[in-house]
Amino acid sequence: MSDVLPAWTAITDWLAVHAPASHATLRPGATVAEVRSAEDELGLTLPADLATLLMVCDGTVDASALDRDPDEYDPGLFLAQHHLLPLEEIAHVRGRGGNTDPFWGSWVPFAVTDYSLPPWGGLAVDAGGRLATFHLAGGEPPAEPLTSPGHGSLGQFLAALAEALTQGTGPLAAAVVPGFHRGRAGVGPFAG
Repeated sequence: MSDVLPAWTAITDWLAVHAPASHATLRPGATVAEVRSAEDELGLTLPADLATLLMVCDGTVDASALDRDPDEYDPGLFLAQHHLLPLEEIAHVRGRGGNTDPFWGSWVPFAVTDYSLPPWGGLAVDAGGRLATFHLAGGEPPAEPLTSPGHGSLGQFLAALAEALTQGTGPLAAAVVPGFHRGRAGVGPFAG
């Protein structure tokens, strides 16, 4: 059984109370039909855990498009310094039907470090559910394979994030210390 839903519920419950600006970036879940349509467009079946996550939250809104001071912390970066991509952005980053860069293979990018830039880096999951990071050097995929960020699966990553937020412990605790910037709640690296 997948641990995506309990972990995601713990994350979003914590955000609702402690980081409402981050919670406000969450989009409603995609429908089954929208997921199937995206899979048809991508030419692959989304990994089960990613599809489950997207059906409860279809990514985050691009907070850079909101009326916000550009120097203020981006509230959408609560996912260990990443934005959760909506289905349409996953298709944009990976490429659509036949136009997918061979670099991606079975990997599906689902989170990026910055919405305002091309996806220079982020997180991806493969058909087997393995989690990895990606970095596009100069906008081009690297020749070397994706590397693991230390979490075997999307579910394990979300569980570690939930633990960091709710208990302040675990492998992601240093990367997601909650804080406040200019009076608004946000989640990001502790700046001191």
